[in-house]
Amino acid sequence: MVDLRAGLLATTLVIALAGCSDSAPDGGPPDRTASASPAPVRTDRDPIAERFPRLGTFIDVHWQTAPAGADSRVTVPGPTDTRIEALVVLRPDTIATTIKGYEWQPAPPGWEASVSTELRPFLPTGGTWQVSEKYAEDVRTAQYGGTVYLDAGSGTVFLRVIDS
Repeated sequence: MVDLRAGLLATTLVIALAGCSDSAPDGGPPDRTASASPAPVRTDRDPIAERFPRLGTFIDVHWQTAPAGADSRVTVPGPTDTRIEALVVLRPDTIATTIKGYEWQPAPPGWEASVSTELRPFLPTGGTWQVSEKYAEDVRTAQYGGTVYLDAGSGTVFLRVIDS
């Protein structure tokens, strides 16, 4: 009788533990990647204007936001940093002031590869992108860190920032 109970207990334990397995269904390594849909492209101005007042009054905006670790394989519980990626079209008077008010350098080659697939259709064609660390500091404010590029020809600013 004791052997029967021990056998049943062992079998129950094995079944219970199998349900808690980290393995993929085929017995392979654990599958830690979750298939999440991309963040929607937003066009509402107020959230961007409030966070980045140094952009001035702008004509158009396309942007996305997501938890900063959303594209990583492992996330840590706790407060979530937010990543914002935006294409903002400045007004002509703002563009002129911006170009004159800062020293500009060419943006690093191939930087466009970092633009999300959803925002790529809104990139200006044939842009000549530039960077100014001082302009980036002013636009980002103390709350955000990240990339700020400007295409003076179209007046488009690209932001990819994370709140800190």
